[in-house]
Amino acid sequence: MPRIEKRSARILAFILALIMLGSVFTYIMRGGGENRREVFLRLEDFREYVNITPKSAYLIEYVNMSYLYLERNDSLRNYVSSKLREILRPEIFNKAVISFPGGFHSVVVARCYDIMQSYLYFIDTNLSKVYFAYRDEVKVGNHTIKVRPGIAMFDEISPVVIGYPMVVADVVRIIEGEKNGLSEYYKYLSRINGSFLYAWYTYGDYAKAIMKANNTSVTDFFFEGYRFNETNRSYEKVWAVHFIGNYFFAKTNVTDYYYVKSYDDGFSIAVLGDKNFTKLINAQPRILTYRIVIS
Repeated sequence: MPRIEKRSARILAFILALIMLGSVFTYIMRGGGENRREVFLRLEDFREYVNITPKSAYLIEYVNMSYLYLERNDSLRNYVSSKLREILRPEIFNKAVISFPGGFHSVVVARCYDIMQSYLYFIDTNLSKVYFAYRDEVKVGNHTIKVRPGIAMFDEISPVVIGYPMVVADVVRIIEGEKNGLSEYYKYLSRINGSFLYAWYTYGDYAKAIMKANNTSVTDFFFEGYRFNETNRSYEKVWAVHFIGNYFFAKTNVTDYYYVKSYDDGFSIAVLGDKNFTKLINAQPRILTYRIVIS
């Protein structure tokens, strides 16, 4: 198929997909210049969001809406689409509650637990305005958040912050220096190069609980991300781990290609690539440990 025709087919598939996916998925990427917000802080990359994420967060997920440009029957596209359905909770992402006339480019959700389970969203709208059916405005320090029962929005920065009022207020307090966020984990996220269509990561006790060897925790930071490598037309899974103890990524041939980058502080990144996404999603890097023998 000629390049122009192929591109047109992808755009058409993108539009049709938005129609079929229902009201939640009508928030498309537009990025127009009209109705732009004035902000005092703009974070360009989802990795930076960790710096203003409250410590009550324990698991964070990210979706880049550019996944919709993949072929309609693409396995990675279908996988990310299913994750997005899980992420966008209907009690919040309902046009009676909130509307994104300019669309959005990416979404990050932090699952938080303090007094109760709650969700915190960072939405990149490319500075487009967001319409929120709020009932009141509450001052938090030098800033204002808009609130309705159970939901609040802070739109004075980019990305827009939406979620349970307590955690939205915590984001403002972190920005003002009254509270600490999760900035200690940015040192790991900043080393994970490349763009992702879907990723999730966790840290601390939750990370220690999900990855163990012989009932011993292996890591206190874990990241998993998926992307499409246009150069070799392959899917890639990326694991980034801060090992605690004598563990390391070892060689494996479970996918078409595999490479590792390690740092002196125990942080390692493993990249698995394969043209078969089903094979890739079930594949895992190989983890070994150093055995110390005292004779």
